[in-house]
Amino acid sequence: MIEGHGDDLYRYDELVKMNFSSNIFQHADHSALKAHLAEHLDLINNYPAPRPRRLEKLIAQKECISPEAVMVTNGSTEAIYLIAQLFHHSASIIPQPTYSEYADACRIFDHIISYENTDDLTSLPADRVYWICNPNNPSGNVLMKGFVDYVVRRSPRYTFVVDQSYEHYTREHLLLARETMGLSNLFILHSLSKTYAVPGLRLGYVTADPSLIDMLRSLRQPWTVNALAIEAGVFLLEHGQPAIPDLTAYLEETERLRQALRDIEGIRVFETKTNYMLCEISPTTAPKLKDYLIHEHGILIRDCSNFYGLSNHFFRVSAQKPEENDALVEAIRTFLDLQNASPNDNKR
Repeated sequence: MIEGHGDDLYRYDELVKMNFSSNIFQHADHSALKAHLAEHLDLINNYPAPRPRRLEKLIAQKECISPEAVMVTNGSTEAIYLIAQLFHHSASIIPQPTYSEYADACRIFDHIISYENTDDLTSLPADRVYWICNPNNPSGNVLMKGFVDYVVRRSPRYTFVVDQSYEHYTREHLLLARETMGLSNLFILHSLSKTYAVPGLRLGYVTADPSLIDMLRSLRQPWTVNALAIEAGVFLLEHGQPAIPDLTAYLEETERLRQALRDIEGIRVFETKTNYMLCEISPTTAPKLKDYLIHEHGILIRDCSNFYGLSNHFFRVSAQKPEENDALVEAIRTFLDLQNASPNDNKR
């Protein structure tokens, strides 16, 4: 696991007033969930179910598939490591830049990793695992559902891991589990943590053909999902609503933020189909910007310099409330004005 994932709130204690570093919306209403969990704290007195069948059944109903095609995991990250373990010593193709845990998991289980360089592909074994983050993190781009579906079906020899953790943060059409049952070369990763903005509970699930799910279950450690997380998942599926009740309005605000950032000289902002966006700053660096924002304005952003293939000029932000977005834009503008006033500082 790399140091410096998004939402490194724990590093800054009380300094953070506005958090743009996580891709998850920071203002979801969790009052009903908190009240429910407060009434079920006695669950901590006993071990959780080794397999949370009730939660998996609810997910299966939502996805219109068999419960045997669902496995609840400790966040989608547990599924990543289990899949890497299942295909240990394989060749893995990981297009960059993307979520770092794919490569970390593959290294632990002795995969031959290619970052999709032509020379690498010609020397790799024919049997391969392709890791696709869709929507992608940190870029926010989305591959068309038809393209992904076509590639998976036309390549039965390859295994595909399609991570759709941010599927509820885009209006683009993505793969549906019920439409891909029977494919023996596809895992789809999902994240209740992100859908309901509860990342601290570590709650995800993987959907795949039951034969693939059986193989994953045989590898997992017991009790990886705790009792309160299971109870929260059941409650959210039965009574909760996604973290973003009006996704259209939220993505319109995201585009407003993107345009405002683009208007700042020295900031390049990439296209996005989600609530987060990849930015590039010049001539100064993202670490310097992050340090300034947190200490002078209480604003936390994601320094992307530890993503493979990205330099220390890249950072990522996710849209929040309009007034917070405006504060971010003005703070970045102020930072660059200060940098321009002291050009020698940019060289250090």
